[in-house]
Amino acid sequence: MLIDRPRPARTKVGQPGKIIVKGSAAARVCTVANLNTLGACISFDSAAPEDIPEKFDLTFDNGHSFWSCHVIWRNKNVSRVGVTWRVG
Repeated sequence: MLIDRPRPARTKVGQPGKIIVKGSAAARVCTVANLNTLGACISFDSAAPEDIPEKFDLTFDNGHSFWSCHVIWRNKNVSRVGVTWRVG
């Protein structure tokens, strides 16, 4: 039997962010389109979604906090990726 569970509501953010990849000196600029307790949708102006690594850290509050992310989907047509927060 399939149990239908409601997903947490998404909050529109539209805030600039930065992707920090371990071993890379430069951060990649992005926009956090929306988020919820499980993850976020991130869009890019200058990076192709397929160029974003599977795992990275995300900050969108001027480096005060970092979220460990894992990519769960990519959409190259609209330059977006969906991520889930990694725990631990």
